[in-house]
Amino acid sequence: MSASALIPRITRLICIFLVTAVLGGCGFHLKNGSGIPNELRNLTLVSSKYSDLTRLIKQELRYNQINLVVPTVASTESLTTETDNASDDMGDDSTQTKTTAMDPALLNSQTPILRIMSESTGSRTVSLYSDATAAEYELSYVIKMEVRLPNQDPQYFTVALQRDQLNNSQEALARSRESELLIRELREAAAQQVVRTLSQVVIDPQTTGDRDEEPVIIFEAN
Repeated sequence: MSASALIPRITRLICIFLVTAVLGGCGFHLKNGSGIPNELRNLTLVSSKYSDLTRLIKQELRYNQINLVVPTVASTESLTTETDNASDDMGDDSTQTKTTAMDPALLNSQTPILRIMSESTGSRTVSLYSDATAAEYELSYVIKMEVRLPNQDPQYFTVALQRDQLNNSQEALARSRESELLIRELREAAAQQVVRTLSQVVIDPQTTGDRDEEPVIIFEAN
């Protein structure tokens, strides 16, 4: 095959690569392309009932054709508590955590369970100006999740994302609004990663005893 005949084929491959890269950078994800086991195509979601994160996760689960099963047990309420050591300004070093406990009535469920154990947002100073005031913050968003399958040990995962934010002390209101926007973006990305993490669930694991370590999945948000 002559060199001139190869040029259109090479050009086509380059175009396909560029389109794939652009779609990936925009957060585009293929429907049903996450490799989620068939055993998890029907599951019960245990999470804070009215939170934005719960809404986003449900949206992602449905997008990936995962059926949400409503428990048939008498009690379906799971206790959600919040801890907050944040200051009035989200830009200052702070941590806010929302924790959801498992309803004991679900422990013997024959339907796989995805529980969002905790949702945490945090901020820490990563650089200072010459006058010792904060120049840059790192915003973090961390989700701890549990997956339970019938007759198997629970499996635990952590999804962690970070974003950097410059500090402009002269525009506190604008900085606060920017923090809210960044956290919202991190929450949306985390909801997608929660569903993708289901592809890492081990079906019928040949293990004994407790799982002492949990995998930590860290995604750097651009």
